[in-house]
Amino acid sequence: MKQQLKIIHDEMVGVVKVKEDSQLNKIAAEKVIIDENVTARLFGSVKTIILKKGAKLFFHGIVYGDIKNNGGEIFIFSK
Repeated sequence: MKQQLKIIHDEMVGVVKVKEDSQLNKIAAEKVIIDENVTARLFGSVKTIILKKGAKLFFHGIVYGDIKNNGGEIFIFSK
């Protein structure tokens, strides 16, 4: 059974690497990397998203640049 998402309310900027199942409520990052087999829910804006194999991303916001999917799943909910 998968654990619940760790909820992070702090603002995240720069390069963000998500290593465990998490929800980030305030993201304004240059790059987000979702590790293998990690589930993430992000709220905000990102320039570049990279998903590793088996990663799952639920993104609520705006992507300004590239999305590189290396074998994950991505769901985008645009504002």
